Amino acid sequence: MSLYRVHLAADALTVCEVHTRRNSRRVVRKALFPFAAPAERPTAMQSMREWMGDAPRGTSQEWVLGIADVRYQLLPWVPDLADQALRSAFAAASFELQFKQDPTLYAIRFATPTYGSAQLAAFVPHSLLAELEAHAEVSKIRLRSIAPALAVVWDRFRTVLQKERGAVHMVDGDRQIVVRHAQGQMTDVLLRPFDTASWETAPLVHETETHGSARIFSASPLPHGSTDMALSLVDGEGFLSKQDASYAFALCGVF
Repeated sequence: MSLYRVHLAADALTVCEVHTRRNSRRVVRKALFPFAAPAERPTAMQSMREWMGDAPRGTSQEWVLGIADVRYQLLPWVPDLADQALRSAFAAASFELQFKQDPTLYAIRFATPTYGSAQLAAFVPHSLLAELEAHAEVSKIRLRSIAPALAVVWDRFRTVLQKERGAVHMVDGDRQIVVRHAQGQMTDVLLRPFDTASWETAPLVHETETHGSARIFSASPLPHGSTDMALSLVDGEGFLSKQDASYAFALCGVF
């Protein structure tokens, strides 16, 4: 069966066509469709649709939403927030207070709760979800999932992070999400700019700040000296993690 995995970055769509059969996965095509501003994204979507062509029956699509299009919050662990309605109301109020935006314009996605730990909430614009659903309908393919990049990367490397304490940097273009954690349980989520030029002189956050290890997952080739800190996908058929770094978010969870 054919699966299209698409990473929506701030300035491009990176898409991979993956053929799956039993336990095997093979990347048969890869492409990048840039756009200079959000207003130009529909043109890139159209170009991607033309590149995809007529999809065979059973073809599906999975989206990984990049840093620019999702807002994140960590909700404190409070027993009362086990009530879903109260949790949603609390998350919406916190979002409005922090981001000064109307929370009704966003769909809220909650991570699976863990007793005693903060819970991640991701806010995705309803307009974006409608855009992706319309694209799937016009393309005549099944929209299987729409997931924030942070959740996708965390799920992929959870077993690694559960053995560590520190910070994870997810770098996408000139932005990064910094997640501090203790044995895989998130304690803080920050959005920060990313500058490759300053990376080599002050890589990641300081040891005294993280109190542990520093990790990086990037859609660009890693700066010199950062490879030991990398969260890297394994090489697969049609995908080489170092050579095809641009597609790391799109294929995270496939390899």
